[in-house]
Amino acid sequence: MKKGVICTILLWGAFIANGQIAFEAQIGGSNFLGISLNTTFDIQLSESGNHYIVPSLGLGILVPGWNEPTSIIHTGLNYRYKKWGLGAEVSGFMSNPFLGNEYNISSFVDMIIYPNANYTFQTKTNWYFKISVGAYFAFSKQFYYESSKNPMYFAGDVIPGAGFSTGYKF
Repeated sequence: MKKGVICTILLWGAFIANGQIAFEAQIGGSNFLGISLNTTFDIQLSESGNHYIVPSLGLGILVPGWNEPTSIIHTGLNYRYKKWGLGAEVSGFMSNPFLGNEYNISSFVDMIIYPNANYTFQTKTNWYFKISVGAYFAFSKQFYYESSKNPMYFAGDVIPGAGFSTGYKF
């Protein structure tokens, strides 16, 4: 019931704000070496149609080859002027409860924050392609077994990264 209400509110908000709904597949970006299927909302901010705010939400999976299958929960927010954009994306990584043991502690990071600059190539048939460049800020959980609190800590160096998305606007 709660999920239905949240989805209804998001769709209603997108329609009220003259938003345009799109679905996209993303490789790289905050997903690092993974792929996610996202839904995005292009919400127009100006009468001229040049300024947009673009929130996104999605699910994905990390490429095989790590210790266990890892799920990705992706969210992001971009500001776009014409075809250029600035934004930030966050991906959370966890063991996949459907493909592996959900109680294993992953050797991969728990969260990546990806501030980026991006450019969108739009076609006349509602398809679009987006490339982005930015930096990866990785965070991992510090596990304290005697406590119920597991704080996040910065996992190390900031490294450059890139992403590619392709999608379809309805």
